Amino acid sequence: MTETRDTTEAVDTADVTEALAGPTEYGPPDFTYLHMDTASRPMHWSMVLEIAGGDTLLGIDEIRDRVRSRVGRYDVFGVGVRGGRWRRPEIVRTPADAIDIDRHVEAVEVADPTARDRAIAELCATHLRRPDPFWHITLMTIVDSGEQLMVLRVHHSLSDGLAGAAFAALLADGTPEQLAEFDRFATSPRFRVGDIDPQVLADARAAHGEQWKAGRSGRGWPALTTSGRREIATVSVSTRDLRRVAKRHGATVHEFVLGAVGATLSAHPPSENGPETIRVTLPATLDPTFRHTGNAVSVTLLNLAGSDTDLGRQIERSREQLSLIESRRAALALAATGHPSPPWPVMRAIVGASMSRMAPDIHIGVNPGFSRVRSVLGRRIVALTPLSPLGGYSFSVTSLILGDRTTFGVVTDPQALPGYAARFAAAFDEVLTTP
Repeated sequence: MTETRDTTEAVDTADVTEALAGPTEYGPPDFTYLHMDTASRPMHWSMVLEIAGGDTLLGIDEIRDRVRSRVGRYDVFGVGVRGGRWRRPEIVRTPADAIDIDRHVEAVEVADPTARDRAIAELCATHLRRPDPFWHITLMTIVDSGEQLMVLRVHHSLSDGLAGAAFAALLADGTPEQLAEFDRFATSPRFRVGDIDPQVLADARAAHGEQWKAGRSGRGWPALTTSGRREIATVSVSTRDLRRVAKRHGATVHEFVLGAVGATLSAHPPSENGPETIRVTLPATLDPTFRHTGNAVSVTLLNLAGSDTDLGRQIERSREQLSLIESRRAALALAATGHPSPPWPVMRAIVGASMSRMAPDIHIGVNPGFSRVRSVLGRRIVALTPLSPLGGYSFSVTSLILGDRTTFGVVTDPQALPGYAARFAAAFDEVLTTP
């Protein structure tokens, strides 16, 4: 992808000193996602791979054999965590020949698409085992249609969504040369943020504070509960059509998606009286080269109007805020640096308090796809859909722009927003595809 704002917000790191570590060594950005992980809030992201049909169904043994042959390719595939809640985590590195592939690659059958979505939501809500390597693959077969998909889950502390491309190497078809495209997401140094120019940091924090204050009035979005339950829905559109519609509105894809989310939420609020303001967390990569292992992600705040159904005004509002975020480097305000930190339980409490004070309502992610590999065990990958964890908010919509398809994964807390995932997805699809 060539337009940064059409994909993930990248931040110029000219004033950031990167203190890089090895690919299997956790750093401060990675630890953040262990601090955020609770009994009711698992912090793994998921990727749903829809597979084209063939003369026969893919079998679990085929998948396990492929994974078994690849699991030694990168050391990061063996990294797990022991502890990490209120005790400082121990990073556990399991040798490839000791990884229990049968536990890491499992199969389930579901009756129909409704049961499929319930099963995927259950996987989103189910913690990955510790101290096993922090990933898992589920082969899912829909009995009434014979359709198959795979759900890849990876703990966010092990990898952000960009570096997560490395985990495709566990499954993807390709020659050694083709699979080498994943190396930069598995063997590159783990991203760390070092010293930031004091003036740049001060301005970033001021910009973050202004965004936070601007989003205080007219709040009322349902908060994340401790139920631990999840609901999901998906939307898939042509990338060409998405770009065409965005261009028709004089917007980048990023601006258009944000505006479309705002317009959809305004037209279809979760309750009769929707909020005036919706506070959004946007992921922002601090690595503009997209060449890292682990997490190079920070977040920044953007405020959507919750009661304005006009798409043009929503786009303009988003454009103005994105310009402020970029020009003042607001994502640096929450960047996890390598400076000495308090004891683990204290730092965990600080992170929790920080999230509570920020009080985001929803999350929106717009991400580029990098892989040129498009098949698994000879079956074409029909679609790849990302699903993000709910890290302090009750609603998330995450997109992946990959080749000719752009997919959106919607995740909600059904106790806070009963039935809303499917309702939003249907309305959002209409906004995205209306000329």
